[in-house]
Amino acid sequence: MGLDWNPGPKAKPGYEAEFEELWRKLQSQWCWRRDAKVRRFGEITLVAFDTLGAPTVGIDAAANEWARLQFDKRADKALTEEKFLNDMSGFRVLDLVAPSHGLPRYTNGSPGGYVEAYAFRGKFLEDCTAIIGPELLNSAWNPKLPSDTIAYGRDLLQRASNFATAHKIDLATTHLAEDPETNEFHLDVVQSAGRWCVFWGERGHWLEAYF
Repeated sequence: MGLDWNPGPKAKPGYEAEFEELWRKLQSQWCWRRDAKVRRFGEITLVAFDTLGAPTVGIDAAANEWARLQFDKRADKALTEEKFLNDMSGFRVLDLVAPSHGLPRYTNGSPGGYVEAYAFRGKFLEDCTAIIGPELLNSAWNPKLPSDTIAYGRDLLQRASNFATAHKIDLATTHLAEDPETNEFHLDVVQSAGRWCVFWGERGHWLEAYF
């Protein structure tokens, strides 16, 4: 499956210290009363959908209309529209969220998939070692607290800048690259990864490495 990055839940206001304490304990291989700590962690955190303001089917009019359109597109009409909408209740609709660096171009995410569209496909960095070096690549597999996620993102962006300068590549045009074998394409991957990390880290989310 490879490596995907998820923006892990962030602390609710006022719970930052407890969040970090629980986070460190839950990252350890052995954790006393893990189930209870996981439940408490859920109580004091907010998820990426909340940060992005993703509308919810069954609550928001825009999400309800989106769900009706999905029903209309279905070839199989075994379900009634009412049953379909009831089954979709609670679904957070990323399709209705404004574009941002938190919704990356390089993703394995899909609605209701094993990762969502806000996940970054970290495995793509394996082809970018010439830009980021082995140390930053190895670090891509490690979970990081928000401050470390920001620092890691800035390191990626700096490596991209250094490489582009050395090879006389205009970073403003790398998003146009389509050939995955080119330096321009790899630079765009690294820039996207760095911006993703900064975006989520600045909003209080930690980097969850999923593989």
